[in-house]
Amino acid sequence: MMSSWIFKVIVAGAGGVGKTAMVTRYCTGKFEDGYKMTIGAGFHTKSEILDTGESVKMQLWDFAGEKRFRELLPDYCKGASGGLICFDITDYDTFRDIPVWLKIIRQKAGFVPIILMGMKWDLPNHEVDFDVANDYAQKAKCNQCVFTSSKENINVNESF
Repeated sequence: MMSSWIFKVIVAGAGGVGKTAMVTRYCTGKFEDGYKMTIGAGFHTKSEILDTGESVKMQLWDFAGEKRFRELLPDYCKGASGGLICFDITDYDTFRDIPVWLKIIRQKAGFVPIILMGMKWDLPNHEVDFDVANDYAQKAKCNQCVFTSSKENINVNESF
């Protein structure tokens, strides 16, 4: 019998950066405009069979980005296998928030793999350059930096 794995992944970042759109695209293959603000955290799952025949179930905790919900995040981080920290590449302020999310995840989940996700790559007027984001990811000891577009389905599945 092949192995079966369950991974708890925290999806964090400022409000409105596109976390729910990305998680929905990954789990369902669909993109919808006009998401409502997440209250607390959303929970999604996706199962995959690897080339080795092993089964992997991803538990995705889509955490609300508004400051009033941040005090809840540490409890959700306990037992996490990894994290995706998302920012909107058309809004530099969301990039500035990354250290806050990193600190919360690392304090409660330990030094788990973390990927920085630059969202909304399909939009014009980028305020965050990939080289700047990638350099920050390396300095912060994140595993990787990826720019994505949930709308155009660019680098979404590959990020997971």
